[in-house]
Amino acid sequence: MRYSKWMIGVLTVLCVALAAPAALAQDLTVWVQSDVRREQFAAIIDWYKQENPSVSIDLQLISGGQAEFTEKLSLAIASGAPPDLTWLEGSTVIELAAQGLLADVTRALEGIRFTPSDTEEMTFQGKMYGVPYHTTSRGLLKRVDLFNEAGLDPTQDPASLDELWNWNQRLTVQNNDGSYSRVGIIPWGSNWGAPAWIWSFGGELLDESKTRPTATLPNNIRAFEWIQEWAQSYGHQTPVQGGYTGFLNGTVAMVAESTSSTGRLLGEGVELIAGRVPHAPGGANGTWGGGQALGIPSNAANQEGAMKLLRYFGSEEVQVRRFEQFPEAFPANWDALMRIAPTLPPAYGALLDQLPEARPRTPLWIDYYVRNLRPQVTAVVNGQTSPREALQTIQQVMEARFAEVFGQ
Repeated sequence: MRYSKWMIGVLTVLCVALAAPAALAQDLTVWVQSDVRREQFAAIIDWYKQENPSVSIDLQLISGGQAEFTEKLSLAIASGAPPDLTWLEGSTVIELAAQGLLADVTRALEGIRFTPSDTEEMTFQGKMYGVPYHTTSRGLLKRVDLFNEAGLDPTQDPASLDELWNWNQRLTVQNNDGSYSRVGIIPWGSNWGAPAWIWSFGGELLDESKTRPTATLPNNIRAFEWIQEWAQSYGHQTPVQGGYTGFLNGTVAMVAESTSSTGRLLGEGVELIAGRVPHAPGGANGTWGGGQALGIPSNAANQEGAMKLLRYFGSEEVQVRRFEQFPEAFPANWDALMRIAPTLPPAYGALLDQLPEARPRTPLWIDYYVRNLRPQVTAVVNGQTSPREALQTIQQVMEARFAEVFGQ
């Protein structure tokens, strides 16, 4: 049978029209990292599908740690086969946006307020490239039982770094052979980290453009020298287990940790009070945020559907509901956070108070902090390098990395 050009045109239009409902059905592919987050995402997607029954969503678990996930996502975008919506390690958003790998989601999030540090982590050149999923802050956790034993008041915070040292001495228990069964605090090796001590001494990790590292600033060196002096008192070693596990087991009486760690410790039955970590004269509160996010690849096939789902993840009602079912970490939605705050145990009070002060993580956080600052602090603690040499090494490495991502 022969068709006229007019008939062929009509058939073409009909085919497009018939195909349109499938496109409008908003078939979406969502990537997530880790089994814990997959469970949360699956619940939220189920809620969304109940409200949008025509939507088909394929949730895929991508194996590997945070850095490996980010590499796989970058490769998928570069190859033209990305998901429509993806979980993101929040500190990678600016890095990915600068490389043109994420879509601008500013309009999709209009009218929604998020915590300051998370908003800043999502923002590149004045536009948002991710929706904050949850947030954290950090502070000084004090074990009530060990403070009472030492005759110290756990409701008070040390007014200075000198007072922190004095408390450390009073809380320390040393054995006859010179070893330790407990110390007050180990400044390194906790979730507070080298960046927070640098900020506590008035230092900075980046210049004002946020695209150039400043590891060797004088105040940064002062922070590392202070850590070195503390390590020298322990013979350039870590005297007992510190961090979260040390606090849980009672080998340290104080630890600078996050809201997420606080929740786990309370779940383990540890009686604690949170407060502020002191800072050096001329410094500032070193608390920092850090959470996860969701973003849309710049070449996602269904950006319109992804934008709607992204906004849903960031909405007040969903973030409250997520926290009630999965209280892993605080909502990053500011209004959701204000709703759940009165329901939280008093131990969270000081950590909530510090959320407006929390700093955002720097771009290239995994490279800067995890792969460079952390091992160099360990080298300083162990007496293998000087503070100045450690920071010079970091500066050289990170100058090259920032130039690679953000250009000369």
